[in-house]
Amino acid sequence: MAESVVSNVVSQLTDLLIQEVLSLGGLRDPIEWVKTQLLRLQGFLKDADSRRKRGDARMESWISGIKRVAYEMEDVIDTINYMLERRHQRRGGIDSISRDICGIANLGESGVEKSSDWVDNLQILTQFSPYFYDDTGAYTDAIGFEHDKERLVKLLVDSENKKRSVISIVGMGGLGKTTLAKNVYNDPAVRKYFDAFAWVAVSINYRVIELLKDIVKKVMEIKEKKETTTGITLEELEQMGEEEVTEHLHNFLKDKRYLVVMDDVWSVDVWRQMHHIFPNGNNGSRILLTTRNVEVARRAEPWIPPHELHPLNDTQSLELFRRKAFPPKQDVPTELAALAKGLAKRCGGLPLALVVLGGFLSEKDHDTWSRVAKSWESSGDGQECLSILGSSYDNLPYPLKPCFLYIAAFPEDSTISASKLVRLWVAEGFVPQEQTRTMEETARDWLDNLVQRCMIQVVKRSVAYGRVKSISIHDMLRDFGLSEARKDGFLHVCSSDNMAISDGLSSRRAAFHHRINDEIANSSAHLRTLLGFKLVLNDTTAVGRFLNGLNLLRVLDLEDATDLRKLPRQIGNMIHLRYLGLRNTGLKRLPSSIGDLLNLQTLDVRETNIFWLPKSFWKIRMLRHLYINIDMFLSAKIPGDHKNLQTLQITGLGGFVNVYHFRRSFGKALGKMDSLVSLLLNVRLLPMDVLCAWAPNLHHLRSLNLYGQLLLEQQQLPDGCQFPPNLTKLILRESKLEHDPMPVLEKLPNLRLLALKLDVYLGKSMSCSAGGFPRLQHLILEGLHHLEEWRVGVGAMPCLTHLTIDGCWKLKMLPEGLECVTTLRELKLIEMPRAFNDRVRNEEEDGYKVRRIPSIIFEKECSRQLF
Repeated sequence: MAESVVSNVVSQLTDLLIQEVLSLGGLRDPIEWVKTQLLRLQGFLKDADSRRKRGDARMESWISGIKRVAYEMEDVIDTINYMLERRHQRRGGIDSISRDICGIANLGESGVEKSSDWVDNLQILTQFSPYFYDDTGAYTDAIGFEHDKERLVKLLVDSENKKRSVISIVGMGGLGKTTLAKNVYNDPAVRKYFDAFAWVAVSINYRVIELLKDIVKKVMEIKEKKETTTGITLEELEQMGEEEVTEHLHNFLKDKRYLVVMDDVWSVDVWRQMHHIFPNGNNGSRILLTTRNVEVARRAEPWIPPHELHPLNDTQSLELFRRKAFPPKQDVPTELAALAKGLAKRCGGLPLALVVLGGFLSEKDHDTWSRVAKSWESSGDGQECLSILGSSYDNLPYPLKPCFLYIAAFPEDSTISASKLVRLWVAEGFVPQEQTRTMEETARDWLDNLVQRCMIQVVKRSVAYGRVKSISIHDMLRDFGLSEARKDGFLHVCSSDNMAISDGLSSRRAAFHHRINDEIANSSAHLRTLLGFKLVLNDTTAVGRFLNGLNLLRVLDLEDATDLRKLPRQIGNMIHLRYLGLRNTGLKRLPSSIGDLLNLQTLDVRETNIFWLPKSFWKIRMLRHLYINIDMFLSAKIPGDHKNLQTLQITGLGGFVNVYHFRRSFGKALGKMDSLVSLLLNVRLLPMDVLCAWAPNLHHLRSLNLYGQLLLEQQQLPDGCQFPPNLTKLILRESKLEHDPMPVLEKLPNLRLLALKLDVYLGKSMSCSAGGFPRLQHLILEGLHHLEEWRVGVGAMPCLTHLTIDGCWKLKMLPEGLECVTTLRELKLIEMPRAFNDRVRNEEEDGYKVRRIPSIIFEKECSRQLF
């Protein structure tokens, strides 16, 4: 880990040295000196780390010193960059910059006094290194689970058992309980049998109210802050107390046959606290539990024996290992057959161990296989899996190690947004800047690398690009990561059961789950990262006093701290801050000093009631990802260029917006943001002419989301040449178009996903012509309430793989041309009238058009009649 920290500092020093201003300011020589010392040390660090793990106390102390100096040097570099940026904005001279920098670092050659302790420490660490002495993923494979799955499905859909019943899967960590449960949960027979579904992760540190709200969201399908068929909005649900949520959930489920999966239950108290919430309607409803504790299963349902998982046998182990270590359908090479068999056997039948080891050895040469086989000796005491995890972590490329450990900061069983994780990695400084690609693109590759090595699991992929959208991490891998992070001083996680820390935190990063201790934060001024997860704040913490003095923070994320009412003015002193996450907090205002955060890369204030930004905010040239509302966007003029800005999301709060004001401000802004990759506008009235004027210059824009009525002549889309040229994802909602949009959209050459939602088009007929949509893979038609006829020409959409038709109640039939789209793999029909679905089921009506499609899904069939 120290090697990674030093490498980052060396990279930053190199960036400083290429700035001409430094040579003019007289700082090139001292910075070259520091870089040289760090490069000398960097060569020792990889082997030093392995010696530290073998118990070399002297090496442990030396590495700690190196990390401490590297972190302090990084703080100095950040301050230098801040001063340079501040002077640039004030148009100060070279001399004044030099004086500021020298005042901060006081670097120099032997003839210049070195007042900073870290400079002396660096000399000592270099001269007295111990080397100067002679010192003689997603685990979706269901191998071995076939009979287990068959038995569990039968128990769940047993029509003779009308009683609400609890079915439990029991087994040690790493055996595949969650994998089996997911396969059962998604089985077609199960999906057809039940009316309502919910999957919740319980874990050790559960909160009943959070579990209840999660179940309500799933069974009632509450996804956005809008009214649903149940009459409850997400915003209303979040404000409810436990008693009210319980009442709504019980009333909703009492007339339904439901399946609720409660994954990773540790305590018998969970079912004792929640069993009364699930009604017994004598209709065959089920609860499926996964747990390591057989007593949990027996207490929950004494009359049904728990289904106990056992380790895989040798044959099953080898097959699972082969699938992960070698490409699909490839046999094990003859020269590796014996090694593969032996290594698979040593995994003790644990699927997690087999998957991780297979992922690690994939694409490795014979020498690596032999080295692993010789060095790894099975202890026979249940430590085989931990040994594999340790080997896989040790063999990660050094830049990926902090990225992996960082994931352990998130609560157990979390679903983690890949985009957010990437932004955090970049803000932390883990990812280097390359000439030909962005840091976010590099971070995405690293994320894919961790997936390929089976260190994390993919929860969801984006339909537009197929890239990872969200991830999770197995609890054993997370526990391993937490242990490594603590030992390395990389991260400390403060959950509700380990808050008793009186003398501050030794780690540079801290994650607080549910509660934050004022004393911990205030006594840890060296913190660089503070992550909060659903923090419950008291009167003192609600006004942000715990942040005072944390001036070295690079990352501050307080998402879902709904009690947070105020940020201290002193936040402007956090000049190193790169990531500020305030989503879904109780904030109504930002301090004006936020304009002093010249290193800020990400600001996320979605789902807050903040209406204003200071004029100085838009002078921050480092902004990369910005999530704000329309009032904030219009509150100040946008001077200068924003060449680094990649993501811009502007949402409305439902109030009146002056269209002329928005058109003028948005037009000026777009001309300064030609590096945008993703743009989302959720505003009641959208002046499309402004976007069209600048669209040809937005060469990097890939994703465009427009929610609101488009202001157009005759409510007709402009020519395709007035759209961003490299657009791959387009989502339109409530556009109120009066002319068929397909003749325009089908000419976009790179479009891969198109979603037309909720009265985008008010016409009755829509047509896709031959040769149109040459690269389209996903098409979503949702809430087109006026659409009666859809025509598809032969040769249209030649690459389409997924088609969703949702709530298009007047649509009479599927288009004839759909039969010729041979690439289509899935047709999903949601909330369509029964008469429409019956046509699709009938071979003589629409059935022949879709008989080649492997998967046809009917969801929430409605009783509305065709008009």
